[in-house]
Amino acid sequence: MNWLIIALILLAAFGPIFWLVPSRTDRRLAKMRARARVHGIQVEVTQLADLHAPPTARVTAGGRRLEPTVQCAVYRLGLRQPAKAAPRWNILRGPEPSGGPVAGWQWESAADGDAEYWQRVAEVVRMLPADALACAADASQVACWWRERASSENAVASVDALHETLTKLAEIQGAAHARSTPDDVVSDGPATT
Repeated sequence: MNWLIIALILLAAFGPIFWLVPSRTDRRLAKMRARARVHGIQVEVTQLADLHAPPTARVTAGGRRLEPTVQCAVYRLGLRQPAKAAPRWNILRGPEPSGGPVAGWQWESAADGDAEYWQRVAEVVRMLPADALACAADASQVACWWRERASSENAVASVDALHETLTKLAEIQGAAHARSTPDDVVSDGPATT
């Protein structure tokens, strides 16, 4: 009986310490996010609208409307030079075709830009991980909302592949800005003679 009491006391004393030990999933995510920081990618844990939620998750039994969300991380890569003249867009992987320039993705806003731009974007967006939920580009960054479901063995390689994809999107944004901006326009002030 004394041994049982001693064992319970030790378990009560050291049990909370085991709660502080990170799980295998926590260690994998920490490794992935550390690798992203090495590449200059900012990672933020956030929520995104769940487009795949069943109808029962969208309305309560009492008829109140719900906005189902899914937890994910957004990986943001800043552009080296602002691309103010490049198209700004935000796409969500959706269950229904949207008729937008990239098949399998729904458009949050109307797509502007020329056909060549969207062809290049579509090629790169197809390289996103299967659990990528959204992708966006604007004048200062490109981003991917991701569920981070890579296995422990492929965690670093998955982040490296995402970095490559985001880098290609950043290059496309820069090229679109350069094509839309005349080379001889100086925006720093009036010309002097």
